[in-house]
Amino acid sequence: MRRQVFGNSEELERVIRIAVNDVENVIELKMHEYNLLKHCSRVGLPRQPLCDDLLPLVEKIDFVKRKMMRFVTLNEDLPSRDYLLGHSSSRRVASLNLENVVVGLEDDLLKVMRRLTGPPSSREIVSILGMGGIGKTTLAKKVYHHPEVRNRFDVHIWITISQEYQTRDLLLGILACIFQLKNEVQNETYRLAVGDEIKESSDDQLMDMIHKKLKYRRYLVIMDDIWSKGIWDLMTRIFPDDNNGSRIILTSRHKEVAEHADPDSNPHEMSLLNSDNSWKLLHDKVFGSQHDVCPCELEKIGKQVAQKCQGLPLALLVVAGHLSKISRTRECWDDVAKTISKIVSSEPDKCLGVLAMSYSYLPHHLKACFLSIGVFPEDFVIATERLIQLWVAEGFLRHERLKSMEQVGKECLEDLISRNLILVRKRRFNGELITCGVHDLVRDLILRQGEKEKFLKVTRTHDVITRFIDTASKPHVHRYSSHSRISQGDCWNSTSSLTRTLYLFNGLKHALRPSKQIPFLARFKLLRVLAILHYTFQDFPLEITKLVHLRYLEFNCHDDLQCSVSELYNLQNLIFRRHSDLPVEIWKMKLLRHLEVKKISSFPVPSSTYTTGSSSKLQNLEVLSDLSISCCSNEMFTRTPNLKRLKLHGAWEECRRDTISQTLNSLYCLTELEILKIKCSRKLYPHPLPSKYVLPNSLMRLTLRCTYLPWEDMANIVTLPNLQVLKIKDNGFDGDAWRLSDEEIFNQLKFLLIDRTNLKRWKAGSVNFPKLQHLVLKRCIYLEEIPKDIGEIYTLESIELLNCRTSAAKSVKEIQEEQESMGNDCLSVRIHDKPCKIQTISNDCLLISFCFVRKQNSYNPPNPSFVT
Repeated sequence: MRRQVFGNSEELERVIRIAVNDVENVIELKMHEYNLLKHCSRVGLPRQPLCDDLLPLVEKIDFVKRKMMRFVTLNEDLPSRDYLLGHSSSRRVASLNLENVVVGLEDDLLKVMRRLTGPPSSREIVSILGMGGIGKTTLAKKVYHHPEVRNRFDVHIWITISQEYQTRDLLLGILACIFQLKNEVQNETYRLAVGDEIKESSDDQLMDMIHKKLKYRRYLVIMDDIWSKGIWDLMTRIFPDDNNGSRIILTSRHKEVAEHADPDSNPHEMSLLNSDNSWKLLHDKVFGSQHDVCPCELEKIGKQVAQKCQGLPLALLVVAGHLSKISRTRECWDDVAKTISKIVSSEPDKCLGVLAMSYSYLPHHLKACFLSIGVFPEDFVIATERLIQLWVAEGFLRHERLKSMEQVGKECLEDLISRNLILVRKRRFNGELITCGVHDLVRDLILRQGEKEKFLKVTRTHDVITRFIDTASKPHVHRYSSHSRISQGDCWNSTSSLTRTLYLFNGLKHALRPSKQIPFLARFKLLRVLAILHYTFQDFPLEITKLVHLRYLEFNCHDDLQCSVSELYNLQNLIFRRHSDLPVEIWKMKLLRHLEVKKISSFPVPSSTYTTGSSSKLQNLEVLSDLSISCCSNEMFTRTPNLKRLKLHGAWEECRRDTISQTLNSLYCLTELEILKIKCSRKLYPHPLPSKYVLPNSLMRLTLRCTYLPWEDMANIVTLPNLQVLKIKDNGFDGDAWRLSDEEIFNQLKFLLIDRTNLKRWKAGSVNFPKLQHLVLKRCIYLEEIPKDIGEIYTLESIELLNCRTSAAKSVKEIQEEQESMGNDCLSVRIHDKPCKIQTISNDCLLISFCFVRKQNSYNPPNPSFVT
């Protein structure tokens, strides 16, 4: 007789989630039905009460509730099944002999050894961080068994925590390590007496015993595979700090655990192997490290195989094990190169199972955020802004007081990064995340787990789609993503009417009759996210306007946006990739938060007689792009009071001097505006006159391109109290001289970019830029020199010159030399004079890149290149 109703907590969670989804489906289907009836010409159509539809589901939920209570009662005193089976990520990795891997760990080993054997004398925590399978435990073992370490410490303790642990077992494991001391092992009577004492001791007594045994001894403790802050809080009190150089090493996938253990210590973060070390590891495991017998015809394809493992030792070992079992022919190795993903997936317990530990430990809302990344194609560089918009639209994020949904989304994303599940691709100079991605092995885990939980279905070729139609179309898959161009009929057959997300990355094949498009979109009554890329509808698809649950819409058509788009009253994100006039009905879309059109040439403001059922304001609109300058007015911006990001463009005939000044003045009422970009088409007047205008004080980032403002106009910008980033591109400012007085101070400016300008002379000093961190000058072919006082800015971290005069480069060298003569040796210079694709304009112009890096107060992004 089974004591458990459900096999484990994962199965219980899945049953509860299905029940909740069923209820949500019924409610939203009823909402869709009511919306259609509201627009129907016939009156008095019969409606089935919602309670009648929900009654069977309420009974189902009650049944699940009773079973759940029974499950909790029967299992509250039992250790988890995973623990009883000895399931731990460390054991799984050990089965691959990862402890024998030394390739690529030499530098890591040296750095950790220095921290163990060097200062300080107080007890120090050394955290080793990295994704599953990257070699954290391997590195810890190399340190643990190193002769220098064995001789330095009196006591050596190794305990593996893992996700599931028993406190008493951990304490007994520590005592077992302690009693390996020679003078105590030799005394059998003492050992037996201690054994009897341990059996009768409580956990608190065991902790006290450990503390006494370690007192005044120099010890090394390895806490391998630690997952939570709670276990650290429990264990740290048993390790005394006697100022004798004791050390504790933590290995974890979670950065927050390391920061909690010791906020003042920098964790040692492990990196993926480079291409050379990847090939060396693969080669050594297949052919043996002592014999270089790899045939020449296999070396090239072997390096390709290693490259596809993307530097993860765990994946390399799995593939190496497979290569060791097959014939050493080019044909066989070619097949391996084409099926790396399948080979890795064929060892679920050894490879994907290790990464699955990270997934199973995620909070429920982070599981959904993590799995949703599977909609993107392999090696896709994911814009974090788009990803967070999808999370908001799907309802994955939890509302928090005093935080916007974007802030919550960024915190969730950083949480996943700190757990080493998501890779950082690019950050801004201040550490803000721009793009991210996932390792291919992690993506395989996402696709496998997403399909298992009926969370997500991804198809990549037409053959895969066909099989899915035949075998898997009956289950309700809530999210569907296609990475190949498919027909509307395929999309109809391969998705469920209950699908909530439809992402078509390569668009649709043209219908047989383009004039009569198949209304395949009408069947997706519960759709929340619809993105159709690389496809253009001939006419505006009216069936989209019936999808009343849509929150995110991205598509394209040859028509302008139609007034009926306002029927999507739940829409939050509208992305339209073509020029368009906007209908006045847009003002009815009260939940709209992000409106992006390639170019908005007309955006009419409703008149005072225009009624929308409420005030004609877009209170929730935060992002607006790309609006024509001619549309800007005080009346419009007072109706969008919460704009945070605004992008403006101006055609040749619109960019008159008085028009630009008037536009800039109209922005003052946008008290929440943080990012402003203005791009005009061409220069109209060779000598624009300075004018006075006021920009919003909330502005943090400003980009001006082809606006040809006089440098004297900078007086209007220098007063902005929160401005941190200023970019001047393609003669955003015009004139050959920029002179700043001592009273003109950019109090918060951290990043300054000047790209392609006719500036010749620049007079400024450290007083003008007290907090500047990065200065970038590109294609400033007329600039003679950089002000010498720039070097006096204490916060300055880098200066970059690209395609500038040699005299300007010389002035930068002089700044560096002057700083060195004053004892400022933390300023380093790097010069790159590689050939530039941009044709130089004169012999006095060349490509030079300087980087001054102050070692203190500097941010080092994972990717050495940063953008703003």
